[in-house]
Amino acid sequence: MQLNPEQESVVTYTGDKYLSVEAGPGAGKTRVIIERVKYLLNEVGIDPSSLLIITFSRKAADELQDRLADDNISSTDIKKMQISTIHSFCSKILEKSGAVGFDVIDDDLGEKINMFIGKHADELGFVGECYLPKREVGDVIRKYNEYCTFKVDTPKLVEYIENTHPVCDEYVHFVNEYMAENDGAFPRDEVRENEEFKKAWYNAKYLQIAKSYEIYKDLLNKYNVTDFNHMQVKALEILRKNPETRFKNILIDEFQDTDPVQMEIFEILMENTDSFTVVGDINQSIYGFRGSSENYFDYLADLHGDDVEPKSLPTNYRSTYEIIDISQDYIRHQQSQNSALKKAKCGRDVNNEVYYLINPDNKSEALNIFNIIKYLYDNGKINSYDEIGILTRSVKGASSCIDPLIELLAENDIPYQIKGRNDLFDKDEIKSILTLLHHLIEDEDSDKIILTRWEKEWLNLKAYTGANFEQKLFDLSDDTKAILNDLQDDYENQVIAAEKVAYEKFTGKKSRLRSFAGVFNRDEEILEEIFKTVEKPVLTDENLVKYGVTDSNDLEFFRKLNALKSDIFDEDLKYSERPTILDIYLTLLTEITDCLSVDVINDDSELINNLSVITNTFDSYEDMMYDRDIRGAYWFIYRNIESYASYVEDSRGVQIMTVHKSKGLEFPVVILASLNENRYPLKYRNPNPESGYMMGRPVYYTPCDCLEYKNFEDEEEELKMHNWEEERVIYVAMTRAEDTLILSSIVNGCEAEVETAYNRLDDTDYLKSINKGPDSVQNAIDENLDYCRLINPHDIDINVIDKPPKDADAELITLSFSALEDYLECPFKYRMAYEVDFRTSNPNKLDDGIFIHKALEVINKKIKAENNTYIGNDRVKKIVSRLFHTSNIALELEDEERYKRKLETITHDVIHYYDHEGRDLEIIESEYLFFIKTDSYSMAGIIDLIFKDKDGNIGILDYKNTAIESKFIDKYSKQLHLYRAALKDKNQKFSDVEIEKLYVYAIKSKKMISIDISDEKEKEVLNELNATADNIISKNFPSKEGKHCEYCQYKKICNR
Repeated sequence: MQLNPEQESVVTYTGDKYLSVEAGPGAGKTRVIIERVKYLLNEVGIDPSSLLIITFSRKAADELQDRLADDNISSTDIKKMQISTIHSFCSKILEKSGAVGFDVIDDDLGEKINMFIGKHADELGFVGECYLPKREVGDVIRKYNEYCTFKVDTPKLVEYIENTHPVCDEYVHFVNEYMAENDGAFPRDEVRENEEFKKAWYNAKYLQIAKSYEIYKDLLNKYNVTDFNHMQVKALEILRKNPETRFKNILIDEFQDTDPVQMEIFEILMENTDSFTVVGDINQSIYGFRGSSENYFDYLADLHGDDVEPKSLPTNYRSTYEIIDISQDYIRHQQSQNSALKKAKCGRDVNNEVYYLINPDNKSEALNIFNIIKYLYDNGKINSYDEIGILTRSVKGASSCIDPLIELLAENDIPYQIKGRNDLFDKDEIKSILTLLHHLIEDEDSDKIILTRWEKEWLNLKAYTGANFEQKLFDLSDDTKAILNDLQDDYENQVIAAEKVAYEKFTGKKSRLRSFAGVFNRDEEILEEIFKTVEKPVLTDENLVKYGVTDSNDLEFFRKLNALKSDIFDEDLKYSERPTILDIYLTLLTEITDCLSVDVINDDSELINNLSVITNTFDSYEDMMYDRDIRGAYWFIYRNIESYASYVEDSRGVQIMTVHKSKGLEFPVVILASLNENRYPLKYRNPNPESGYMMGRPVYYTPCDCLEYKNFEDEEEELKMHNWEEERVIYVAMTRAEDTLILSSIVNGCEAEVETAYNRLDDTDYLKSINKGPDSVQNAIDENLDYCRLINPHDIDINVIDKPPKDADAELITLSFSALEDYLECPFKYRMAYEVDFRTSNPNKLDDGIFIHKALEVINKKIKAENNTYIGNDRVKKIVSRLFHTSNIALELEDEERYKRKLETITHDVIHYYDHEGRDLEIIESEYLFFIKTDSYSMAGIIDLIFKDKDGNIGILDYKNTAIESKFIDKYSKQLHLYRAALKDKNQKFSDVEIEKLYVYAIKSKKMISIDISDEKEKEVLNELNATADNIISKNFPSKEGKHCEYCQYKKICNR
């Protein structure tokens, strides 16, 4: 690809200034980054290990590595670089400082942090008058994230809350007295009924969240865990003390998304670099809610002045002249005077009109967009549905057209893929498994007076019958279904009838209630009266016979289900002998319902992948909380499942997503859907509402002067920053379009004037007068009516630029040696573990292998750094002790004797290795990273040690934290031959070096095992790799019987 002059200028810059590159949409930014890396390596001659490239996402980092490999950068050089997200970089900084074995309790759903805070709620002070319901833990997480990102002044915030939100003494006295008399139960109902107490409870939680933040940080340290935000802060603290790193050439991508802590990290790094480059587009900064609100391009220019070299990439190779023009007009007023990016250029030399659509409501909009999609496809304007991207502020909610649109697409068999929609709970298979889990944890009280929302709406006897949703996991007989449906109807009718009697008895008035759910809003005394006379049906074995169930299969189904329930809560069993949460889950899907089989799993990817999502949550719960607490796990799901997304299979359908999900993507046709005044763009809301609540959630407001990194001058500035970011969201959406851009607005009451407009499409003055939606969108259209055309949904006419269909990207499988072994052992097992990610309980999660490997790595690197001279047993002991302490602080506090025994054993094992084997080996590389890429697979791995022995032979050594058994020798041989083959790859540093020795060192048995080298074995391993990759691409996942079946975690599914 030929670089344009601006791109060439960036790629070849070798001056001594910091290089600041503002790159507009479609400017070939990734290509420029790749060419700059190549230039620095090949022309400037930098050491690849001195190169750090920070990307916004793991996906972007992986893509950059792949594209560098495709551009003939050697795999060795790629692996020497660090190409990673900022969080991965910070993790490496922590590891290098000795923080080994720490657990990152952060994930897309925030589950582990939620569990961690819930588990330590008492230590955090959420007790007594500060009681925090578990469903409100998410609000605490949100505040802790804010405190960390914007650097809270905790004493100042606490003082502010105490002065402005006092907690009245009467409330504190009442709560403490009530809890003392009621076994610690918080008087939730009583507090909510008293406005003064309700306000005091809010204030008490507000104050305790602020006070508890320092405790939270201490708990993270105590248990050797961290979240992403605090990982950054810890890395910053380390860099302040030790600013020197190996990274002398640094490149930051998506610089506009930098947050304040990251900027401080970059400032330290840039002081010690030979070259420092930032690339981004401030107009695409849409992550203010994560702290990325500052214009750091301006910040760099202001702080470093003439030491910054500003450059721009203004040529857009993605979009037409008109799309570029209207998007620039839309955002121009935000442009900084310091910006190097002025007027954008079009690199395609292509023209096309921009279109706008005006709709009276979301249902009309859905129909109009549906008809546009049909028009484009039926008239050959697009090659496939996936050329259309529908981008909106949110893919859920009544204000958007998305719900009615996907109904129309589904009814007409038009494929679509929707991202960013938390709809797992809506899936029938999820309601089906929740029915069974609820059966297990439900108390068998027939006079239960409190029902959950689910129990009122759907989780009752009819959940077993499929009356309100399709029961996917089991199918009762029609007779049993009828019995259960009638039982539920009779129960609800009896409750409603009893309510009328009880209500009149206690109030002297007639009840007008008609709904079953409404009954449970009555006072407790009325509910108690009702359930003196009405019994809730409970599906015990005895009751089922009493109710008239006779079908033997149905009775057997419930017998097994009730037997499992009995086993789970058997008081004669020790806690450790009870089944784990994931064991129970798998038993429900296999032994109880028999709904999972190899055929079902291979034929219904949506069902198995959705059920698999729950296993991820249960796996986290076992890890973070209690592995046999099925009740706790169920209630965690109950509180959080409505924020979970269902499985979305990659498809070539219409692409529907939020603008934030679309970042980095492009589509021939883009429809901005549901542009709507106050909703898209979103209206600014007072961050400190008088009620203390916003959109139903508590705010717990933090004044800006309590946040070092968020100190707006006044509310006007905060309003401006909000509105500008909302405009940038729309700008990002506009600039995803390659050929055709359609701006679709909802304007209430627009029918008459729009119908008139359809007949006056040439009347510019009239068109300018009609309401086109949000002011910012209207202004952009009105300024460009010469090429902006109103779509008449009665007579659709849209021009799309002709282009050949894009070839689908060839599928590339990512493999590791473990994945290869698992596939060869059983392809079905591989699919469940790696593709479906169906988690099962792992009794061997915790071992000392990670610490021993890290200790050997640190020691080996110190030996190498000291001219391959052994550093002595005393220093080895200190290193092992430091690493072990950092990783086992909680164990030391809880069981000091066990801590000492483990440390003594590990230290002895490590010293024994050096005394008997390690000192005789010259260390060439420790923890050597290799990377192989072919047309069908990529493989990355780490070789523990590359050494030279006393006879001058070069060899590979792999450490195993185990005792060697003969049955494992073939597996180890295969692994080491794979490493030997990897080193021969033409892109590897050791491609010309003959590997003459292969060893495995078994730490527990203290044995060094020599592996015979065989060229045939090496060839066999590479053939297996190629064949495995081809089989995985072909979706070939049969179950395979063998010795492993007895111990396989999935044996209940395939019944081998």
